[in-house]
Amino acid sequence: MDRAEAEARMREVQRIMERTTLYTLLPGPSALIGGALVLAGCAVSYAMLRSVDFGALVNASIEAQWAFCILWTAIGAIAVAQEVVLAARAARRQGISPTARPARFAAFSLTPAIFTAVILTFKLLMDATVDFAPQLIRYVVPLWMMCYGTGVYTAGLFSIRLPRLLGLAFIGLGAIALLCFPGYGVATAAVSFGLLHIVFGLVVLSRSRGSAGE
Repeated sequence: MDRAEAEARMREVQRIMERTTLYTLLPGPSALIGGALVLAGCAVSYAMLRSVDFGALVNASIEAQWAFCILWTAIGAIAVAQEVVLAARAARRQGISPTARPARFAAFSLTPAIFTAVILTFKLLMDATVDFAPQLIRYVVPLWMMCYGTGVYTAGLFSIRLPRLLGLAFIGLGAIALLCFPGYGVATAAVSFGLLHIVFGLVVLSRSRGSAGE
Protein backbone atom coordinates (compact mmCIF):
# COMPACT_ATOMS: atom_id res chain seq x y z
CA MET A 1 0.00 0.00 0.00
CA ASP A 2 1.51 3.31 -1.07
CA ARG A 3 1.29 6.60 0.85
CA ALA A 4 -1.54 8.06 -1.27
CA GLU A 5 -3.70 4.96 -0.81
CA ALA A 6 -3.06 4.92 2.94
CA GLU A 7 -4.07 8.59 3.25
CA ALA A 8 -7.22 7.95 1.22
CA ARG A 9 -8.20 5.10 3.53
CA MET A 10 -7.53 7.22 6.59
CA ARG A 11 -9.81 9.94 5.22
CA GLU A 12 -12.52 7.35 4.60
CA VAL A 13 -12.19 6.03 8.15
CA GLN A 14 -12.46 9.59 9.47
CA ARG A 15 -15.65 10.17 7.48
CA ILE A 16 -17.15 6.94 8.82
CA MET A 17 -16.25 7.90 12.40
CA GLU A 18 -17.81 11.34 11.95
CA ARG A 19 -21.00 9.75 10.71
CA THR A 20 -21.24 7.19 13.49
CA THR A 21 -20.61 9.78 16.22
CA LEU A 22 -22.76 12.52 14.76
CA TYR A 23 -25.68 11.74 17.02
CA THR A 24 -23.63 12.91 19.99
CA LEU A 25 -23.58 16.32 18.34
CA LEU A 26 -27.24 16.36 19.43
CA PRO A 27 -26.05 16.16 23.04
CA GLY A 28 -28.14 14.68 25.79
CA PRO A 29 -27.91 17.75 28.05
CA SER A 30 -29.21 19.92 25.21
CA ALA A 31 -32.25 17.69 24.73
CA LEU A 32 -32.91 17.73 28.48
CA ILE A 33 -32.68 21.53 28.64
CA GLY A 34 -34.89 21.94 25.58
CA GLY A 35 -37.48 19.56 26.98
CA ALA A 36 -37.50 21.35 30.33
CA LEU A 37 -37.94 24.72 28.60
CA VAL A 38 -40.94 23.43 26.67
CA LEU A 39 -42.55 21.97 29.79
CA ALA A 40 -42.12 25.32 31.53
CA GLY A 41 -43.57 27.09 28.50
CA CYS A 42 -46.56 24.76 28.49
CA ALA A 43 -47.16 25.41 32.19
CA VAL A 44 -47.06 29.19 31.61
CA SER A 45 -49.30 28.85 28.54
CA TYR A 46 -51.89 26.91 30.54
CA ALA A 47 -51.80 29.57 33.24
CA MET A 48 -52.31 32.28 30.64
CA LEU A 49 -55.05 30.55 28.62
CA ARG A 50 -56.69 28.51 31.40
CA SER A 51 -57.03 25.82 28.76
CA VAL A 52 -54.98 23.11 27.05
CA ASP A 53 -56.33 24.39 23.72
CA PHE A 54 -54.05 26.82 21.90
CA GLY A 55 -57.18 28.01 20.10
CA ALA A 56 -58.19 29.80 23.31
CA LEU A 57 -55.59 32.38 22.35
CA VAL A 58 -58.13 34.16 20.14
CA ASN A 59 -60.18 34.98 23.24
CA ALA A 60 -57.21 36.51 25.04
CA SER A 61 -56.37 40.20 25.08
CA ILE A 62 -53.93 41.67 22.57
CA GLU A 63 -51.37 42.01 25.34
CA ALA A 64 -51.76 38.34 26.27
CA GLN A 65 -51.45 37.32 22.62
CA TRP A 66 -48.22 39.26 22.26
CA ALA A 67 -46.91 37.82 25.53
CA PHE A 68 -47.76 34.33 24.31
CA CYS A 69 -45.90 34.83 21.03
CA ILE A 70 -42.89 36.37 22.80
CA LEU A 71 -42.83 33.46 25.26
CA TRP A 72 -42.61 30.79 22.58
CA THR A 73 -40.24 32.80 20.42
CA ALA A 74 -37.91 33.15 23.41
CA ILE A 75 -38.16 29.43 24.19
CA GLY A 76 -37.31 28.58 20.58
CA ALA A 77 -34.39 31.00 20.45
CA ILE A 78 -32.92 29.80 23.76
CA ALA A 79 -33.33 26.15 22.76
CA VAL A 80 -31.55 26.68 19.45
CA ALA A 81 -28.76 28.76 21.02
CA GLN A 82 -27.96 26.24 23.76
CA GLU A 83 -28.12 23.41 21.22
CA VAL A 84 -25.53 25.10 19.02
CA VAL A 85 -23.23 25.84 21.96
CA LEU A 86 -23.43 22.37 23.49
CA ALA A 87 -23.13 20.64 20.13
CA ALA A 88 -19.98 22.59 19.28
CA ARG A 89 -18.53 21.80 22.72
CA ALA A 90 -19.31 18.09 22.32
CA ALA A 91 -17.72 18.08 18.89
CA ARG A 92 -14.52 19.70 20.16
CA ARG A 93 -14.26 17.15 22.98
CA GLN A 94 -14.38 14.35 20.43
CA GLY A 95 -11.92 16.03 18.09
CA ILE A 96 -14.59 16.51 15.42
CA SER A 97 -15.10 19.80 13.64
CA PRO A 98 -18.61 21.26 14.18
CA THR A 99 -18.47 22.28 10.51
CA ALA A 100 -17.58 18.78 9.26
CA ARG A 101 -19.46 17.67 6.17
CA PRO A 102 -21.98 15.34 7.92
CA ALA A 103 -22.83 18.06 10.43
CA ARG A 104 -23.37 20.58 7.61
CA PHE A 105 -25.58 18.13 5.76
CA ALA A 106 -27.63 17.53 8.90
CA ALA A 107 -28.08 21.28 9.48
CA PHE A 108 -29.04 21.88 5.85
CA SER A 109 -31.57 19.03 6.10
CA LEU A 110 -33.22 20.42 9.23
CA THR A 111 -33.35 24.10 8.24
CA PRO A 112 -35.99 23.91 5.42
CA ALA A 113 -38.43 22.05 7.69
CA ILE A 114 -38.04 24.64 10.45
CA PHE A 115 -38.42 27.50 7.98
CA THR A 116 -41.60 25.91 6.61
CA ALA A 117 -43.04 25.54 10.11
CA VAL A 118 -42.30 29.19 10.95
CA ILE A 119 -43.96 30.54 7.79
CA LEU A 120 -47.05 28.34 8.10
CA THR A 121 -47.36 29.20 11.79
CA PHE A 122 -47.25 32.91 11.02
CA LYS A 123 -49.93 32.50 8.37
CA LEU A 124 -52.21 30.44 10.62
CA LEU A 125 -51.88 32.88 13.51
CA MET A 126 -52.61 35.87 11.29
CA ASP A 127 -55.67 34.26 9.71
CA ALA A 128 -56.95 33.00 13.06
CA THR A 129 -56.69 36.45 14.62
CA VAL A 130 -58.26 38.32 11.70
CA ASP A 131 -61.06 35.84 11.03
CA PHE A 132 -61.55 34.80 14.67
CA ALA A 133 -60.95 31.17 13.75
CA PRO A 134 -59.53 29.30 16.76
CA GLN A 135 -59.50 26.03 14.82
CA LEU A 136 -56.57 27.35 12.78
CA ILE A 137 -54.42 27.86 15.88
CA ARG A 138 -55.20 24.29 16.93
CA TYR A 139 -53.22 23.07 13.95
CA VAL A 140 -50.05 24.90 14.97
CA VAL A 141 -48.63 22.33 17.41
CA PRO A 142 -49.26 19.28 15.17
CA LEU A 143 -47.68 21.29 12.34
CA TRP A 144 -44.61 22.00 14.49
CA MET A 145 -44.38 18.33 15.44
CA MET A 146 -44.55 16.97 11.90
CA CYS A 147 -42.23 19.59 10.38
CA TYR A 148 -39.70 19.16 13.17
CA GLY A 149 -39.95 15.38 12.92
CA THR A 150 -39.40 15.51 9.17
CA GLY A 151 -36.32 17.68 9.61
CA VAL A 152 -34.86 15.51 12.37
CA TYR A 153 -35.50 12.32 10.39
CA THR A 154 -33.84 13.77 7.29
CA ALA A 155 -30.89 15.05 9.30
CA GLY A 156 -30.67 11.62 10.92
CA LEU A 157 -29.94 10.07 7.53
CA PHE A 158 -26.39 11.36 8.09
CA SER A 159 -26.24 9.74 11.51
CA ILE A 160 -27.22 6.50 13.22
CA ARG A 161 -30.73 5.24 13.88
CA LEU A 162 -31.54 7.08 17.12
CA PRO A 163 -32.27 10.55 15.61
CA ARG A 164 -34.33 8.93 12.86
CA LEU A 165 -36.45 7.19 15.48
CA LEU A 166 -36.95 10.54 17.21
CA GLY A 167 -38.05 12.08 13.92
CA LEU A 168 -40.49 9.27 13.18
CA ALA A 169 -41.93 9.58 16.69
CA PHE A 170 -42.58 13.29 16.15
CA ILE A 171 -44.18 12.66 12.76
CA GLY A 172 -46.41 9.91 14.14
CA LEU A 173 -47.45 11.84 17.24
CA GLY A 174 -48.04 14.95 15.12
CA ALA A 175 -50.35 13.05 12.80
CA ILE A 176 -52.29 11.63 15.76
CA ALA A 177 -52.52 15.08 17.35
CA LEU A 178 -53.75 16.64 14.11
CA LEU A 179 -56.39 14.00 13.40
CA CYS A 180 -57.55 13.14 16.93
CA PHE A 181 -56.50 15.82 19.45
CA PRO A 182 -56.26 19.22 17.72
CA GLY A 183 -57.81 20.92 20.74
CA TYR A 184 -55.09 19.75 23.15
CA GLY A 185 -52.11 21.72 21.86
CA VAL A 186 -50.62 22.52 25.25
CA ALA A 187 -50.73 18.86 26.27
CA THR A 188 -49.39 17.51 22.97
CA ALA A 189 -46.55 20.07 22.99
CA ALA A 190 -45.65 18.98 26.52
CA VAL A 191 -45.67 15.29 25.58
CA SER A 192 -43.70 15.70 22.33
CA PHE A 193 -41.31 18.64 22.57
CA GLY A 194 -41.11 18.29 26.33
CA LEU A 195 -41.16 14.68 27.50
CA LEU A 196 -40.00 13.09 24.24
CA HIS A 197 -36.92 15.31 24.17
CA ILE A 198 -36.18 14.47 27.79
CA VAL A 199 -36.43 10.74 27.06
CA PHE A 200 -34.18 11.18 24.03
CA GLY A 201 -31.65 13.11 26.11
CA LEU A 202 -31.59 10.43 28.79
CA VAL A 203 -31.05 7.70 26.19
CA VAL A 204 -28.19 9.64 24.58
CA LEU A 205 -26.54 10.20 27.97
CA SER A 206 -26.96 6.55 28.88
CA ARG A 207 -25.39 5.38 25.63
CA SER A 208 -22.58 7.91 25.90
CA ARG A 209 -21.72 6.74 29.42
CA GLY A 210 -21.91 3.13 28.30
CA SER A 211 -19.52 3.77 25.43
CA ALA A 212 -17.13 5.68 27.70
CA GLY A 213 -17.09 2.79 30.16
CA GLU A 214 -16.16 0.20 27.55
